[in-house]
Amino acid sequence: MFRLIQLHTEAGVPRIGVDADGYVSARAALARYRTAPATFFAVGRFDHEGTLTEVILDPSCGLDGACQRPASVIHAKTFQRLCEGCAAGLDVLTVPQLARRLGIACRLAPPISRHRQSTLGGLRSPAGNRIAREFADHIHDPHWRAELCGELGQTPTALNGLLIGAGALSHRQVLDLYPALCALGEELPDGVRTDLARATSRPLSPAGVAGLRLGLG
Repeated sequence: MFRLIQLHTEAGVPRIGVDADGYVSARAALARYRTAPATFFAVGRFDHEGTLTEVILDPSCGLDGACQRPASVIHAKTFQRLCEGCAAGLDVLTVPQLARRLGIACRLAPPISRHRQSTLGGLRSPAGNRIAREFADHIHDPHWRAELCGELGQTPTALNGLLIGAGALSHRQVLDLYPALCALGEELPDGVRTDLARATSRPLSPAGVAGLRLGLG
């Protein structure tokens, strides 16, 4: 049996959430995963007793599916899949390191067509990587927030950087930066704010974590 799973850390400890729907094959579960990649982390294989025995990761880079390059590492705090280019300057884990951290076997699914397109289209904007790196140090700056919102309005794939940046904050940083986080939540483009607010119904998902930290729950 295969089910979609969510993953985030709480006090540095990984926590896994499991979707109720089951699938008879990894392929079917991955097809469902790709319709809502910001909601879920990966596909889980469960044995007949309901124990999670393997984590199967989508082979493409990014939550939004816009980067067409193959994933090779996982962000150490948000557990987002990243290709070598998008991982530059970020704290990452290899797939074997992720498996050791979770205590569960992990692997990438077979690669999909390199020409696969998403509804967002095109390659990931490098703005997403920059936003992720700058988020904690610049969220308090209203001019930076305005530039971020402009990027999100012009380049929807930049949302990926927002999800990484918000998800990578420590609990202490969230408390210290909460007024600025809420300000950004109010300033986001309408479509982005609506999507993140809706995602808070799944608080273990990357988009749900970001939405809650931006005061949209």
